[in-house]
Amino acid sequence: MTRLNKYSKHKFEQSLKLWRVASDFGDPMYNYLVYGFSPGSFFTAVLANDFYDAMSRSHPVNSVTALKALVGWMRDCMPKEAYGSYHLVEEWLKLTDQQRRTVLEENNLIYTAKQETWLAVKGDPIIEEDYQF
Repeated sequence: MTRLNKYSKHKFEQSLKLWRVASDFGDPMYNYLVYGFSPGSFFTAVLANDFYDAMSRSHPVNSVTALKALVGWMRDCMPKEAYGSYHLVEEWLKLTDQQRRTVLEENNLIYTAKQETWLAVKGDPIIEEDYQF
């Protein structure tokens, strides 16, 4: 299983915060993209661009505003290999940890392992202050 250090996790979370993606939406996206966990029927439908199924599986408290934030983040930040159809979602779930990590690095959602090591050695007080477990 891919293990990201706190700097990569923070970088990923910052991209979600920039789009004001609710943590209820951000956590499943993180687990899907980083660990290859199935995001559940609602998020799978969202990722597959299946509006009908997504709406029929959505929790009543999910707002249009929250969904728009998630879709904006997906469009601008998420690797194109990870969403757009049920087939692409299935293929993403089949990737190895290293394959997923490489795509996330290439899409600038996380740091490379070398960058993570450098950041851990030098430390970053800004990240240390606002990083929460």
